[in-house]
Amino acid sequence: MAIVPLIQHIPASQWLRDDSIVIKLNGKAVAEGLRDVALGNDGAWYLGIAKNGYEHRPFSATQQANWAFFPLHPLLWRIMAKVTGEWLWSGILMVNLLTLAGWSMLWTLAEKLTQSMEQADDAVLFAAFWPTSYFMMLPQTEALFFSLVMITFLSAYYQRWWLAGLAGMFAGTARLNGAFLLPSVVLRWFHGERKPHDLLKLLPMAGGIGAFMFYLWTITGDPFAFKDIQIAWGREFTAPWTALLDYVHRPFRIATPWNPKLLNFLVTVTGIASIVTCWRRGWRGLATFTALTILAPLSTGTLMSMTRYVGIAPGVYLALSVWTSRHKRFGQLCLAVFVVSMTLLCISFAAGINLGGA
Repeated sequence: MAIVPLIQHIPASQWLRDDSIVIKLNGKAVAEGLRDVALGNDGAWYLGIAKNGYEHRPFSATQQANWAFFPLHPLLWRIMAKVTGEWLWSGILMVNLLTLAGWSMLWTLAEKLTQSMEQADDAVLFAAFWPTSYFMMLPQTEALFFSLVMITFLSAYYQRWWLAGLAGMFAGTARLNGAFLLPSVVLRWFHGERKPHDLLKLLPMAGGIGAFMFYLWTITGDPFAFKDIQIAWGREFTAPWTALLDYVHRPFRIATPWNPKLLNFLVTVTGIASIVTCWRRGWRGLATFTALTILAPLSTGTLMSMTRYVGIAPGVYLALSVWTSRHKRFGQLCLAVFVVSMTLLCISFAAGINLGGA
């Protein structure tokens, strides 16, 4: 991610006629290259919120606004920067520590549910080489949200409902998907001891997104500004099967701007298959969370960013590990496809072509 931007500065035509070109690596060059990548796209929006807060004006969808981005990640980034006195590396350090924590908790949950250390290893391996896993290393919300999701499901597994409710509340201030944790964890409660007072401990989950909606109402007049502003990015509500049928009818259109449709379609199908596997294994909460995570972006009428969205659903990785335990060759094939896809998407992203996620 640091080197590709340096190469990109030299026109392709110059490479063909000038054999004296030399690219030298030094601390400054690497930092500048990484800064261009890390603070591009969504990273720039979050950095702007961390530094200057949200836009205070009446709601209007005529232009893009930072209301679409949830507040927990930029808030933590701001706190980290105040401690260190620096923005870029504070954000990168924070998300990489969160990524390590999230994958560690994924291993623990997978080992508990499958009773197999090998399957737990496979689950983490698939998460690490997921085609858009490079977003976990950039100052964006993936690492934070995934960690909070894992805390929620682990807490539910151990029936520590107060901790599940607290983690779910914070997840609701990191991403809209945080709202999907409540019905997912309630299913775990339903198949447990079903104590009413334990169910009450989950109510704070609704408070996170509720607090953000109240804040948006005070500054824009629209509590649903985070949703309504999506029109400015070309997203509108439609039937969730529309995007899938569109690709089935035109399967040779494998990519459009910002959208590797073939990869996103295959990942969506994989996600749907993982829902069935998790449900049959009794992991109803994980299945529900994956289903809602897939349903929400599909309801905007496009496959755009589906690989990125599905990547924060731990049930997908557990299902892949289960399939791999039964069919080793299938697991090896999936991993090879993931590694190649991740490499291509990562290089493209570093070059300023964001195919993996809008």
